[in-house]
Amino acid sequence: MTKLSYLHEPGVLHNLAMRYELNEIYTYTGNILIAINPFQRLPHLYDTHMMEQYKGAGFGELSPHVFAVADVAYRAMINEGKSNSILVSGESGAGKTETTKMLMRYLAYLGGRSGVEGRTVEQQVLESNPVLEAFGNAKTVRNNNSR
Repeated sequence: MTKLSYLHEPGVLHNLAMRYELNEIYTYTGNILIAINPFQRLPHLYDTHMMEQYKGAGFGELSPHVFAVADVAYRAMINEGKSNSILVSGESGAGKTETTKMLMRYLAYLGGRSGVEGRTVEQQVLESNPVLEAFGNAKTVRNNNSR
């Protein structure tokens, strides 16, 4: 996105459309990650091999990915003691819940495998998904999404 000659809406949309056609659903604009919902499962983008690639990699060193954003936040927390937030926003159906699940899965992966009461950190984090789903299914001013 930073290589565009003109940053205007048609140019940005064209760039995103071209990347989408190449199955590149993630794009950076500075330190912001833009994700376009592919409306299909892409397990190869979220497997353990991919997590291992992004683990500890510098931001921008690899292709844009939700794991890169999570890794930067995690490293800042661990190495510098900085609190972080990752904001996932978008319209209904944009893939916010799925993106957040991938973020949580990656952070759990980074958090290690030591368990409490016989459960791994990953299991404990992923068990919190029903709470996440409850927020994701809440009724809002813009979306009568409640179940």
